[in-house]
Amino acid sequence: MNISQYFKPKSLVYTGKHASVKTEIIHYVYDEKELSIKHDFQPVPGFKSYIQVIGLSNVEQIQSLKQYFAIDALILEDIFNVNQRNKIELVKDSIFGTFHIEFLQGKSIKGDYMSIWMDSSTLITFHEIEPVFLSPLKQLFNDHQELRTRSIDYLFFQIMDIITDNHLDVYDQLDAEVNQFENDILETKNIEQEEFYLLRKFMLNMKNHVSPVLEHLNQIMNKKSPLFKEDNIPYYDDLRDHLVRLDSRLDRSRELMRHLLDLHMNNQSNKMNKIMATLTLFSAIFIPLSFLTGFFGMNFVHFGILQYEYAVIGFTILCASIIIFMVWFFKKKKWF
Repeated sequence: MNISQYFKPKSLVYTGKHASVKTEIIHYVYDEKELSIKHDFQPVPGFKSYIQVIGLSNVEQIQSLKQYFAIDALILEDIFNVNQRNKIELVKDSIFGTFHIEFLQGKSIKGDYMSIWMDSSTLITFHEIEPVFLSPLKQLFNDHQELRTRSIDYLFFQIMDIITDNHLDVYDQLDAEVNQFENDILETKNIEQEEFYLLRKFMLNMKNHVSPVLEHLNQIMNKKSPLFKEDNIPYYDDLRDHLVRLDSRLDRSRELMRHLLDLHMNNQSNKMNKIMATLTLFSAIFIPLSFLTGFFGMNFVHFGILQYEYAVIGFTILCASIIIFMVWFFKKKKWF
């Protein structure tokens, strides 16, 4: 392979698996009095902008953002690389973040990915497919007057709050399943290992998605960025409180699942020990019987007891007595 075939620095290459999704732009232009929807990137002076970019296949169309907004080339590269870890970072006079999101659709847990960029008057979110989890925003723009009167960072809070609420809903369902596994282990001493490991994987993924966001959000808020207005700080404090609560609950659930796994392994070990103990006891019972059978089965010429009329009955009574005695002895010693 020639060196020219490798990706160059700042190259814009979509790395996801939804290349067939056509790029669509939904541009909310609003202030406290007016709200309109366009389908281009061009901002309107005096108005705030929220832009949803759905579908990342048309690289050239999305790259045209640079005509209107001061988006760094490295940020554009990260937008198209959808394998980023969750993060929020200050980049010059803007905020950039990437998020893996879990949300409930019915009772099924779905996953999605989003990157977000914000400056003093514009917020842009980038999605591979239609963001079902952000569907409440449409109603918020129409019904929630505070969203349109406050600065753009309040919209950033609302999006973060929606993501966090979805994660809390997913956690509640996962926690209910963990509690069910706990009941199964205590009652039946057994669980479905494949389902348990899948649940544990979901918990680990959520932990990996929540903890970095909480850490980075704390760092940004401590820097007192002018992008976050003073009157919106209480909302972010409440958001951080929710993230702290979710993060601590995830830690607790992960610890509980580790103990449940240990308990399950101990139950399986105890079950195997009981089986081996039972087999050993049966073997111990038949050791003297095997000896007697072998002894009286020897082909001696002079073996007078074998000529006794009731020898078979006596031998049977002897074997039964040995079995009864050994079972009584094992019970007394509480070996089973």
